[in-house]
Amino acid sequence: MAMKSIFLIVCLALSSFVYGQTSANKPIQGSNQQNFSIILKDQFILTGNKISENESTILFRDFTLGEINLQKSSILKVSELKGELHVELILNDGKTILGKLASKTESTLSILTQNLGQITLSKSAIKSIKIIEESQIKNGQYLFPNPHPTRYFFGPSAIPLKKGEKYFQNAYLLSNSVQIGISDEFSIGGGVVVPFLFYITPKFGKKISENVHVGGGILLASSLISNLNLGVGVGYGSLTLGSNENNVTLNVGWGATKGDSYDAVTNTSKSSWSFANKPMFTFSGMTRISRRCMLVSENWFFAVNEYTYDNQMQANGVKSNYNGILSGGVRIMLEKSSFDFGILTPMGVSTSSMGIPYIDYVIKF
Repeated sequence: MAMKSIFLIVCLALSSFVYGQTSANKPIQGSNQQNFSIILKDQFILTGNKISENESTILFRDFTLGEINLQKSSILKVSELKGELHVELILNDGKTILGKLASKTESTLSILTQNLGQITLSKSAIKSIKIIEESQIKNGQYLFPNPHPTRYFFGPSAIPLKKGEKYFQNAYLLSNSVQIGISDEFSIGGGVVVPFLFYITPKFGKKISENVHVGGGILLASSLISNLNLGVGVGYGSLTLGSNENNVTLNVGWGATKGDSYDAVTNTSKSSWSFANKPMFTFSGMTRISRRCMLVSENWFFAVNEYTYDNQMQANGVKSNYNGILSGGVRIMLEKSSFDFGILTPMGVSTSSMGIPYIDYVIKF
């Protein structure tokens, strides 16, 4: 009788243990039909199937790495991949294969390619796998996405950084800035122009339809030199039409400046903030012309005060006229970085016929 009681207790304990394990690690129904992309907080991307999931972890089978137990606290984003999967495979010997994922086993992947038909590869021969859009395959070649659709040379588009995305920009060696995606619609950043000023650039952007983004932001700048009374503040709104690869943007802003100014009418000098009499505009665009090259144009239009004089050459008033800076150039792209080369042409000044070279380097990290 005692033995029967002990046996019954052991069975109940084992049943409770098995039930507890099952509840803690709930299997994903139909996981072999559902493909997911998981972006970790360190920007590493996994692609494959969920095996099981509980409140704190996901047991995931990556196409190339196999089973991985992921802490949810390390995950930035999980996306379900629907429809046929088009992939770019990089093999251990450096070769690249593009195609459609036909089937997979524990040890192999079968890929339907454009030129070679269906081929089967051992997972041990594959260094990495990337899910790509079918529209990104042109003539059997993968057109990686524009790494920097959120900006032109300096001015922004309404396309936002995604949460966790970051980039660093250097222009002329002296200008250095960083922008960080706080959410999928809001980013913040700033920079310095050595040794003159520093600035911050919070920005909002939202996609409202397939080829329309709206947004806005603020640019605040102040001098790094204590006895130089210089400051700039601009609030702006943005409208971007087009895709990440081909688009145009109109920014409309109103600004104020701080500085030492001389009033030729009253013959006085003072340091103060003053609002612009008219709004400022930027009109910019970019278009992709090859796998690694885009054409970029960024054009600024802003009002400046000009004094009027009487017949005796005495200042008798001020009028506000639009001047600006026109620019055009090319962007040479890698998958996470780019070089911009352009020519800046001032408008409304004696040097308007001159072209000023522009160069920058930008990298996502």
